[in-house]
Parts: sequence; structure tokens; C-alpha cells
Amino acid sequence: MKLKSILFGLSIMAISANAGFFDHDKVYYASHLDNADEKIKDCKKAMAIARIDKDKEKVIELMKDEECKAAFDAVREHKRKIRKAKYEAEQKKRAEEKAKADAQYEIDYKEQLELQKKMPYAEFYKIKDSCGLAIGRVSAKCKVYQELKLKRKDQAMADLISQHQGDDLIAYREKTCKEQGYQSANCDLAMGATAKDEQDTVKRLSGDKEALKKVFNECSSKVAAYQKKMKWNKANALTQSFKCRTAMAAARNFGVFGLSQPMK
Repeated sequence: MKLKSILFGLSIMAISANAGFFDHDKVYYASHLDNADEKIKDCKKAMAIARIDKDKEKVIELMKDEECKAAFDAVREHKRKIRKAKYEAEQKKRAEEKAKADAQYEIDYKEQLELQKKMPYAEFYKIKDSCGLAIGRVSAKCKVYQELKLKRKDQAMADLISQHQGDDLIAYREKTCKEQGYQSANCDLAMGATAKDEQDTVKRLSGDKEALKKVFNECSSKVAAYQKKMKWNKANALTQSFKCRTAMAAARNFGVFGLSQPMK
């Protein structure tokens, strides 16, 4: 116990020497951080000795010591300022990097927009293979592709339909898909074009009953003739032809089903 008392006394003397008889405040320690660190070490050491001695009064006294608190607060405030400065520097750096990336993105976007508007559809179609699920911001290349894909496909289908219609377009689709593969750009385009051609034809006939009656009755008459001669294959082929199939689809809007009877 005597040794502990001696050590405690020496610690108090050291604290007194470093503290200048306890006359240093937070302002002083804020500009003398090395002294603040030493003061904190002395305060911790004195507190450890008081706890070893189980001297509750001394523990309470040290906990209330203003100069120890001033040193702790000065160091804590200094560390807070360092963290704040570091955070602000990182935020500034991120903002600068983002601004730079945004500027480059805008340049890339404009370049891709001009490029993808002009490239052949088959080449444009292949871009989708490099634009899978993206994490974060979509690349300028893929953003432009997503914006243009419907418009470009619609235009490409319209161009194809202007060259091939009806059964001729269906034959083109079957040939193209067989030769180039069902995953190819031209097969995808031909499939879309045949569906659009059929939908547009049904819509057109549905809006012009007289034109529909002419087509429908021609199909009905020919099918009946084939059936009368028991040429069932030809009758079925005609029924499945683009011309007769679309006529039947449009006729259903007028309550006529099948080709067994002519439209009135």
C-alpha cells in the first residue's frame, strides 16, 4: 500500500508539473496537442492507481478534474475536425469525379446516338448482346440502344414490308430464319414484320367491309370449288393462305366464322 501511495504521489506531481499547477484550459490544449496527449496519459495513470487503491473519492475527484476534461475535449475536438476535413475532401473528390464522368457520359451518349442511328439494322441489333443486366448506371451505348430499338425495328419492319407482303413475306421469313438462324437479326425482323403485316391487313379489312366482302367471297368460292372436287389439300392450303386467313379474321368482327358461306 505504501508503494502504491508513493506511485500515486509521483503521478500527481507529474500531472501538476505538466499542467502548470492546473492552469491550462481547453483553448491552451487545442494549440498544444502534444501537451494534451501527455496530460491525458497522466490523468489515465492517476485514475488507474486510484482504482487499484480502491480510492473512490480520488476516482470521483479525477473524473471531475477540469484540466483532465479540457485535455480530453481538446483532443476529441481535434480528431473530430480531422474526420470532418477528411470527409469533406472525399465528398469534394467524389463530386469532381462525378462531374467529370457525367461530362464524358454526355459526350459518349451523343457519339453513340449518331452512330446507332446510321448503322445497318443487323449491326444495331447485335448491340443487345453486350447490354445485359447492368449494375449502376447503364452505359451510354446501351442507353441509346434502349431508346432507339423500338423505333429502329419499326422502321426496319416497314422497309421489309414495302419489299415483301403476305405469303411472299412469310416465305421470306421461313427462308431467312432457316438459313440465318432464329436468333439472327433478320429472322427476328422478319417475324415481327409478318405479325405486323397480318395485324395491319386485318385492321384494314375490318374497317372496309366492301373490300373485305370481295376478298372473303373470293376465298369462300375457291375453297368450295376445291372441296366439291375433293381436293382437300388445296382447300386447306388456300384456307391457311395469308389472303384468306386475314379475311376470315376480319370477318369474325362481323359475326362471320369460316369460309363455308359467302359474306352478305
